[in-house]
Amino acid sequence: MSSHSVDLSVSFMGRTLTPVDSARDLGIIMDSRLTYNSHISYLVSLCLSKLVQINRVKKNFDKDILMLIILSLVFSKMFYCLSVWSNTSKNNIKKLQLIQNFTCRIITGSQKYDHVTPLLQQLNWLSVNEMLQFRDSVMAYKCANNLAPDYLCIKFKKRSSVQF
Repeated sequence: MSSHSVDLSVSFMGRTLTPVDSARDLGIIMDSRLTYNSHISYLVSLCLSKLVQINRVKKNFDKDILMLIILSLVFSKMFYCLSVWSNTSKNNIKKLQLIQNFTCRIITGSQKYDHVTPLLQQLNWLSVNEMLQFRDSVMAYKCANNLAPDYLCIKFKKRSSVQF
């Protein structure tokens, strides 16, 4: 398979615009293939650095304060615009699940190799994959019941209203 070099540069108002591999808009890093790999990698790195810092000082806080710190510094970043990139690859979801597992271990005080599923249940947390499915299900419910914005509701068709 041969590789052809195509110049996609555009001249606009005396400047030359050239395509980039990724760009940030509203906090989301969009790559040229819409895979969100760049965004997830950046997000995992950001969350991991915060979690390492929190892990160093976790003994200074009780469980409720520790939970509040993690929710505000880590999960707020992790689940920002979740609906946009919810169709990302399984590999990216696995990376995010590892962050959630580390977070769970910090809060519960468990060891690195302890099984995390009972700990997630103890905290009443959904796994990352379940969270993605839950958010999509809630949005579908809101669209079906006209609880979402009109521009979304009009795109949603109930099965009973479709003519065969």
